[in-house]
Amino acid sequence: MAEDVISIKSRRKQKAKACRRWKIKPRFFILLFSLLVLWVAVGFVHRHVQIAVLQAKIVRVEREIAALQIRNEAIRQQLKEMQSDAHIERVAREKLGLVKPGEIVYIPVHPARPGDPADVQKRPGTASNFASGY
Repeated sequence: MAEDVISIKSRRKQKAKACRRWKIKPRFFILLFSLLVLWVAVGFVHRHVQIAVLQAKIVRVEREIAALQIRNEAIRQQLKEMQSDAHIERVAREKLGLVKPGEIVYIPVHPARPGDPADVQKRPGTASNFASGY
């Protein structure tokens, strides 16, 4: 029975060793708190950067919308102008060569140049061409 009894001193030594092994010091809590604060700070900075990027995208898209609205309004104005009677008549005369009834169209043989004289002289031999019928 004496072998089954453990002395009080040996029990205290075992308890002391166990306590020392698992003893948590205050700097552990400071380290844990510092890591938590760092993690939260990094999260805030990351979110702030994301917000700044999204705001820049919003500004860019708003500028694109404004530019497209201006372009859209210009196209509407151009369409309105192209549907007017004056524009249709001008295009018919210039591009299609159409004339109103009773109008005479003169087509120049060559365009006048800045150095050409204002008086047009008859070319030699033109009177005989008209006399011969051609």
